[in-house]
Amino acid sequence: VTSSLAGDKKNEHLKNLENSEKLVLFKADLLNYGELYSAIVGCSGVFHVASPVPLGSVPNPE
Repeated sequence: VTSSLAGDKKNEHLKNLENSEKLVLFKADLLNYGELYSAIVGCSGVFHVASPVPLGSVPNPE
């Protein structure tokens, strides 16, 4: 299992899971194709459940 993470300390508990040696954690910018590609290359499936959320107001949201 390969997973991205938001903060190191927030995800520290994942290292204590059973079979955690099979878990690969990485940091990536969701808007950086190269970083995401390097994380998913070789995977047989991808669940992309993250979405960038803008901070502040969005000009002309329509």
